Amino acid sequence: MHSNMSCISDKQRKAVICQRAHQLGANLVRVCPVSRWAEHPIQDSSFWPQNIWPWATHVVVLGIPLYLPMMRTAPSMVYQELYDTSNRVLDDLAYRLTNFIMCELGYRALYFPRDCYSSIEVLLKSPNAAFSHVLSAYYAGMGTIGDSHNLLTPEFGPRLRMVSVLTDAPLTPDPMLEQDLCLHCGLCLKHCPSHCFHDAGGGPYEMDKIACTAYHVQLKRNHHWPCGLCACVCPVGADFQLYRGQPAVSPEGVQHCQAFGS
Repeated sequence: MHSNMSCISDKQRKAVICQRAHQLGANLVRVCPVSRWAEHPIQDSSFWPQNIWPWATHVVVLGIPLYLPMMRTAPSMVYQELYDTSNRVLDDLAYRLTNFIMCELGYRALYFPRDCYSSIEVLLKSPNAAFSHVLSAYYAGMGTIGDSHNLLTPEFGPRLRMVSVLTDAPLTPDPMLEQDLCLHCGLCLKHCPSHCFHDAGGGPYEMDKIACTAYHVQLKRNHHWPCGLCACVCPVGADFQLYRGQPAVSPEGVQHCQAFGS
């Protein structure tokens, strides 16, 4: 038996869930139906949420920013701590929102953890997590997929982390973005230290996931990771505009942050 939430409209129910998500600390909240995985197929159907949990009808995607001045020190413990903290925050957000939807609103819900793989070394054998939050956010209209395979958002460009909550609550979906946010400037290709991107002439770059993963394994063994340079140099996002004409961190500052703590 659902609570009195069953007596309100899908739009109102969505507003209640989005308001709670923002109260819990999410900066971006978008909703999509699980049918979009079949309507715009990108992955094998075994990755589609409705084929894992058939009762799920909608996905609520939560996003929080990664701060450019900290990312620009990568690879460093400064960025590693930012990355790890954002993961803890996202899992906490998703757990609490799932609890709210299930225990207070009376609908089925679960969350897909933000990474959902055991370690970076595991990805060398199979460079895929169980669920793509990038695609989830793309289907929910949070952003578009850039040449670097990162999600690009108007607010933060690719400098954000995401997590997804699946539910059977009837919700009004957000539209997918029609405008391609990627500037196709080639900066991510130029600055990638693993040389994992290849311009095949149209669409996102071909990506050697193993090369990218192997580079991250090397960084981890040196006790500071992840890389993130493709996201650091991307000029898309209102957050990037805050530092126009001034570096987010000095070259000396980058060297300083990389020299300590690892």
